[in-house]
Amino acid sequence: MLQGLTEKLRGIVHRGLQETGNEGPVLKRVREVANTVNDLLGKPIHGAESGGDTVAPAAAPSPASLQAPVVVYFDGKDHRSMRKVEELLRGRDIAFRVLDVANDEAERSWVVTAAKSEEFPIVVIAGTPAGGLQELTQLDVQGELKRRVFGAQ
Repeated sequence: MLQGLTEKLRGIVHRGLQETGNEGPVLKRVREVANTVNDLLGKPIHGAESGGDTVAPAAAPSPASLQAPVVVYFDGKDHRSMRKVEELLRGRDIAFRVLDVANDEAERSWVVTAAKSEEFPIVVIAGTPAGGLQELTQLDVQGELKRRVFGAQ
């Protein structure tokens, strides 16, 4: 995998150096590199150290409440759906992180591609996209949401 990444990045950099002039091609190459790394790693490049995420309060962790990481990707537009997603997750005592992707093209690109949906908010459980509000509600009704987050109990 590392060899494939190295070759792809070398090709991108080589093409970028051949193009001169305005910033457009350079910015395009940077996005290409980010997308290539995301594709090969299967997840976003940066983690919790970025400044755009917030953590929702949840019940104190106990051995019975160990859970998979839950991230809600939000583009800052549909606040009504976002409130409903947060309410549903808090109602099930599921701790989650909110990641604002309004100004982060790499994160946004990854989650839109992985979820196969451009409608935000998008919920990701343990690195696997669960979908938006409708899909999350359906998982909850089926009892699948708690199973995915907390495992077999």
